[in-house]
Amino acid sequence: MKSIYIVVITAMLALLATYFLSPWPVALGTVAAWVTTGSFFLQVLHIIRNRDTKALSLGMWSALFFGVSCWTWYGFRVGDVPVMTANGLTALLAFSVIMLKLYHERPAKNQLRRKLRAMPGVILRPRIRRLRPYTPGEAPLPEQEPVSLQEPASLSPLSKLKK
Repeated sequence: MKSIYIVVITAMLALLATYFLSPWPVALGTVAAWVTTGSFFLQVLHIIRNRDTKALSLGMWSALFFGVSCWTWYGFRVGDVPVMTANGLTALLAFSVIMLKLYHERPAKNQLRRKLRAMPGVILRPRIRRLRPYTPGEAPLPEQEPVSLQEPASLSPLSKLKK
């Protein structure tokens, strides 16, 4: 429902802007340019926050970058500052989206590699069965009993109550 409200409000604002700003085409173009550029800025913020670029098309963003770069050069050649500024900023934002997409989708290093971290108060004891290498003919080590983590019944406070 929230999405429908956003679309309806946006359509009403577009109609109001074209109606009230139609006598001043440069003002209308400036508002349109800044709103369009702002939408790309919101996309870049969304990518930075979520770090998810899998749904974005690299081809579409590259074509957009090419198009707005051409519009920037056109604005420069004709001397139209709003076209030049808005499309220049949009080109920078499109380029940043391309770079973020390439960065977030780069091949990952070996993620299965385990790291040991030193933690205060924790002693890591590897299970070493023998300190010297086994030589053939030597008697094998006797199997040790597994260590129980439970208290013996004689030390348990409940055992005293049962007696």
